[in-house]
Amino acid sequence: MQRLANTLAFERRCIRSSFVALVRRTLPVRLHYRALPARRIDALDASGYLRDATPLHLLIAFFALTLLGFPPGSSHARPPAPGISEISGTIRGGEARVRFTLQNAFTPEMVEALKSGIEISFKTTVEVERVYRRWFDRPMGQVRYTRSVRYDALARVYRLHRDDGDELLTDVLSALDRMTRFEVVVPVTGGVERGKPYRARVRARLDKVGLSEPLRSIFFFSSLWDVETDWARGDLHAP
Repeated sequence: MQRLANTLAFERRCIRSSFVALVRRTLPVRLHYRALPARRIDALDASGYLRDATPLHLLIAFFALTLLGFPPGSSHARPPAPGISEISGTIRGGEARVRFTLQNAFTPEMVEALKSGIEISFKTTVEVERVYRRWFDRPMGQVRYTRSVRYDALARVYRLHRDDGDELLTDVLSALDRMTRFEVVVPVTGGVERGKPYRARVRARLDKVGLSEPLRSIFFFSSLWDVETDWARGDLHAP
C-alpha cells in the first residue's frame, strides 16, 4: 500500500511538472504571435487607437467598412461623372438648332433597371445667348426638353418618348444612343446678326419625379441615380 501511494504521488508530480514545463515552453510562442500584428501596425505608423484595439474592435471595423461599400484593401472606383459634350449648331432667323451629347448618363445599374421595365427620363435645359466681349451677354431664348425611354416587355421594344414625337427601338443600344444624342430647336428673340458670336448653354438631369413609388423613394437616396450635369457651353454659327 505504501508503495502504491508513493507511485501515485510520483505520477502527480510528473504530471504537474510536465504541465508547468509545457506552459513555460508555449507561453513565449503565444506571446510572439500576439505581438506580431502589433509590430505590423507599428510598421504602418498607425495611431494609438489601432495599437490598443482588440481583435473584436478590428472585426467590427472591418464589417462596418464592408457594409458601407469600402472593403479594406480595395479601391472604391466611382463611375465617371455625367457631362455635356460636342455642343454645336446654327442660329438664323428666329430659331437656333443646338446639337449636343449627354455622356456617362447611364450607369450599369440604370441599364439593368431599364431592361427590367423601369422608365428613365431626362430633363434638359438649353439656353441661347448673344456673346459680347466687354459687356454682359444677352439671353435670347430658352427651352426645357424632356426625353424618356421604357422597355415594353409584351411588344419587346423600347418606347422612346420625346416632346416632338415617339419612336420604337428594337435593342437597348439604340435606345441609349437616342437618349444621349440631342438636336433641340430653341426659339430666339431679337435680331440675329451674321458673323457675330452666339453661344448655347446646356444642362441635363435625371427626372426622379417621373419614377413610380416606391422606386422614387429608394432612388432618391441612392448616389448611383444622382445624374445631373454642370452647365456646358458651345459656340453657335451664324451664317
